[in-house]
Order: sequence, then structure tokens, then C-alpha cells
Amino acid sequence: MKNLAILFLLISGVAVAQQEMPLYKGEIPNSLKPTTPVDTSTTFYPMGDTKIEILHGVLMPTLTVFLPDPAKATGSAVIICPGGGYHILAMSHEGFDVAKRLNEEGIAAFVLKYRLPRKETMKDKSIGPLQDAQSAIQLVRENAKQWNINPNKIGIMGSSAGGHLASTAGTHFQTAKIDNPNNTSLRPDFMILNYPVISFSDSVTHNGSRINLIGGNASTPVIKGSTKYKELGMKEEDVINYSNELQVTTKTPPTFITAPLTDKAVPIGNTLAFIAALQQNKVPVETFIYSTGEHGYGMINPTAKEQWIDACLKWIRKNFDQPPMDWANLKRFQDENTKLMAPKTNENRVVFMGNSITEGWSQSDPGFWEGKPYINRGISGQTTPQMVLRFKQDVIDLKPKVVVILAGINDIAGNTGPMTLEQTRDNIVAMAQLAKANNIKVVLSSVIPAYDFPWRPGMEPAGKVVALNKMIKEYAVKNNIVYLDYFSAMADERNGLKKELGYDGVHPNLEGYKVMAPLAEKAIAEALKHK
Repeated sequence: MKNLAILFLLISGVAVAQQEMPLYKGEIPNSLKPTTPVDTSTTFYPMGDTKIEILHGVLMPTLTVFLPDPAKATGSAVIICPGGGYHILAMSHEGFDVAKRLNEEGIAAFVLKYRLPRKETMKDKSIGPLQDAQSAIQLVRENAKQWNINPNKIGIMGSSAGGHLASTAGTHFQTAKIDNPNNTSLRPDFMILNYPVISFSDSVTHNGSRINLIGGNASTPVIKGSTKYKELGMKEEDVINYSNELQVTTKTPPTFITAPLTDKAVPIGNTLAFIAALQQNKVPVETFIYSTGEHGYGMINPTAKEQWIDACLKWIRKNFDQPPMDWANLKRFQDENTKLMAPKTNENRVVFMGNSITEGWSQSDPGFWEGKPYINRGISGQTTPQMVLRFKQDVIDLKPKVVVILAGINDIAGNTGPMTLEQTRDNIVAMAQLAKANNIKVVLSSVIPAYDFPWRPGMEPAGKVVALNKMIKEYAVKNNIVYLDYFSAMADERNGLKKELGYDGVHPNLEGYKVMAPLAEKAIAEALKHK
């Protein structure tokens, strides 16, 4: 359903990485092409001493990925649904700001830009947001390994109407509204609900959210200004289905829920009804109720000293965090390495050691690997010090005749902190020396050209790539090691990646890998001839 190799290549292992990616590959389910223009603009609304980012419409749902420093990563992850009454999305203070705070605690975060329910853009507007939430859970869970996430520690969070969406995902997961060929669990492992809309009952609902999600679908005349669902032309079955306090079961995920007693926009009755339903079904629930506060403050209630986000983080640490993930991701290929048979007598086994560019090669061009004694040991986002740590288990212990090392671009990006080019060069040299000491022939690859990093713009990597490649080539020539020059064949006039050879200016597409393949084959053949 989703070939997500291209999605996770850029970002895994980047401290506070930010990469916005499409939620769907290909056709967006349940979508209609609007006949009139849809406002997808962003405006900034004053709020206290700052301005909050408001998104007015969504045609292309996305996830923005925030990954913590790998040294702090706990394995937990949270998908964040900003609020906005199903009319707009409060992307900054209910989305991005929360993601950054979670990253500080080692928690991966994914901000969901979900479609707003509109008849003009959806066949069934009532299921559109839930489809996007389920797809986000599916995407994160299916790619948990690449993002250093425990697939059983993936939660969902929402504020206001985003809380309604999150609680819908947490109570409607047994019915998939999307294609799910792998039968991936769509159940979030926990929920975090911040001043949430929960109920669509007349007495406590937020009428705007209710109208936007399920209004306008019945033939009953609409009585403007009414707060009664029947007079607004809504179906009773829809009201019941999306009153999430009525959908709680013993399988509903553990929940942290918070709201102010004085919320005039979304009555506290929403929160209390959900708490009661959770308790009646013996679902663990942690509450944090403010005595005062207006609706929509995000993480910080200005009327309070103690903040819900701090209590929430303690709750996550207590119930869902695990010990920090191993920094070099030594467990990534542990099972595959154990199952791998020793090479046959005449087998010219080759290990490709690298980062996302190497890892993505198997996904983008599987034909290059089929029927050949090639082993891919690339890990997305890795830097050279991480590769040095896993070089023995992922290369030496596999007893190849040749290792092809492609590394350095993530050092330049600062994925594991600042590094000099000399330090990167020395780590590559260390891997080459380890290989030679174990009678493994070495191919040192140039770094692929890159003019800019889309996830960390403004770092100007092009000149650094050229300089590092010069260092690598000088060492290779001096020590009779094969130098594999991808750069010259793939660089444009700016020393960036040719547009037709990549999809983001850093990572090759299929055409890019087709350029790399014969160069790699030639270098391997040359290395095998070396004595």
C-alpha cells in the first residue's frame, strides 16, 4: 500500500528533525476534486505575546516528523492532531510547539495536517479526518523500526476538535476506514486529550465542530441558530457514532485528559463524560483539571502555576517510556545477521555500509540486489561514528569479500552533533582499516551531491561535500583503495544533486540509483582484483 522508503530516508536519527511528508502515496481516499477554489492559506493570529499559526484548509494531508536526539530517544511516539473546530487547524501552539516539547524529553512526535471535513473536497466528509488519523497511525507503526520507535508505544494527542479526532481514533480503531493490506493495528497505544470535544450530544457538544463534521448530510430542514441536532438536519446515528463517550470499551487505550472547569467554548462536561466512560470500562485514565482558564491555550494555561504538559510527560515516562534506544542502532540488523549463513566458498559477498541513501537503494531499485550476494546494511540518518560502532557486527562478522562504504552526508547535516570534516574522514578511515585488518577489500564512495538539506535548510552543504570527497579520494589513492565516484556523475552546475536524479535534492530516485548501479558494479569488480 505504501512504499515509504522515500519518506523515512531523510529524517531518522536527526535531533529535532522536521520533515513534512505526504500522508498518502498516490490517490487520497474519499477525495473529490473541488469545483471552486479552496482556501489553504496560513494566517497568524495574535495570542498574548506571540502569534499562532492558523491553517485554513487542507487538500493534501501530511505528517511533519519531529525526531529527538537519538541519544535521548525513549522509543515512545505521539501523533498530534491540532484543533480548530474542524474548520481551521491551529498548527503552531497545538501542534509544532507540542512536538518540540516532546522531543526535549526524547519522545518522537508527528504533527498531522488532516483534511477538514468539507462536502466540496470529500465524498463522505464525516470520515475524512478519521481516515487521515488512521493512516498516520498506520504509517508510523509500519515504519517504527526506521524511526527508532517502539511500535507498541505510539500514542495520539489532540486539542479541542483535534481531541475529538484523537478520541475517535482511540474508540473506532476496529473499523478501518483506509486500505490496510498488512492488517496493521490502527489502535493508538495511549491518548492525550487537551480540552477535547468528546460528545456530539445536544447538552455538552461544541456545536461548530459537530456541524462541520456531520452537519448538512440529511434532508431534514435546518433551523439556523439551533443547538439541537434534529433541527440542524443531523442523523441520530451520526450523533451517537461520534459521541465518543458512548464508544468506549475495555479495549480503549489508556488516556491522559485535561481541561479547565471554566471553558466556555467546549464545556467541561465533555471531559467528565469521557472520564466516567473510561472508569466504567476499567480503562486507566489520568486527569489534570484546571480550576480556571479559557479555551485554546495550548500547552500553557496562563492562569495556572502547574501545567498539564509536565504532568503528562511524567505519565508517559511512568507508563510508556523504555530505556534509551541504543545510539548506534546495534539491534537493527541483529536478527538478520544471526540468520545469515556463512558465505559459500566461491561467493563474492559484498556488504553495502551506509545511511539512508544505501538503505533506500533496496526499496527503490530491488532489481539491483536480486540474485546477487549483496547485503544492504544502511540505516537512515546515521553518521560515521554510529557506523564505526556497528561495523564489526554489520560488516566484519558477515565475512564479505568487499565492503562498499558510503557515509558522511549526515555528519555534515549535524545529525549527531557538530563534526569537522576531518573527524568524518577519520571515521571513514577507521572503517577502512578495520576492514583491511580482516582481509575485506574496501570501496570508498564519494558523498552524493547535495545543495541544501530540506529538513535543515541554510546549512550550505555543497562545498563541504566537495571538500570531504577530496579527503576521501586522497586517502583512497594513497592506500591503494578503490574510490567510487558517484559525485561527478550526479552533480549539477551548483554541485547539487541533478533534479532528475533525486526527489528532494539529497536522496536519489530510481533514475539516480540507475546511475549509481553500474559505477558500483565496476568498483566492486576492481576491488575483487586487488591483492
